[in-house]
Amino acid sequence: MNITINSINYKVDKDYTIFQFCSLIGVNIPCFCYHEKLSIAGNCRMCLVDINPKTNLVLACSTGLSPNMVIYTNNNRVNKARESVMEFLLINHPLDCPICDQGGECDLQDLSLNVGYDCGRFIENDKRSIDNLNYIGPMIKTSMTRCIQCTRCIRYLSLVSGDDEFTLGGRGMYTEISAYIYKYLYNELSANIIDLCPVGALTSMPYAFKGRP
Repeated sequence: MNITINSINYKVDKDYTIFQFCSLIGVNIPCFCYHEKLSIAGNCRMCLVDINPKTNLVLACSTGLSPNMVIYTNNNRVNKARESVMEFLLINHPLDCPICDQGGECDLQDLSLNVGYDCGRFIENDKRSIDNLNYIGPMIKTSMTRCIQCTRCIRYLSLVSGDDEFTLGGRGMYTEISAYIYKYLYNELSANIIDLCPVGALTSMPYAFKGRP
């Protein structure tokens, strides 16, 4: 089938999502929750793209390609939507980048610089704070106030390691990641969620404050 991405025509002979095909041809679409080895969640809303000026923006990670589809990944409408999404993500995110072990290799820092809004408009509200998960093992250091609810850790523990330990509780601004039962993560694969976390919510406890990337 023939599709058009940013005014360039392409021929597609397989079933791809918009995000997968754009990654294949080198068109960058920002994301937080998508990972090629995990199921699609579509909850970070950073991968919004425009397929029809008369309709709403769609998620590139969960929308499949269709014949004669016209896609825009970087027009003004898309860029404005991504700025708004980033602005909402930063409402409650703490400004502790100088002491965060994720600093320097943080997706939130990179995308905030590249596609973020130049200033925040939520200055009258106090940032919320969430208790850390201090019971999940000796390898994982948590700072859940930094969490942006991408659910990568939840999907990894459920799909790969086989332990349904984490869940996404609450609604709206009260959403937070916690455990069903307060116990240590004994699974030998559980520490991999440190590398999956796109922000500094889950970092390595043995490496804490040892150096900067």
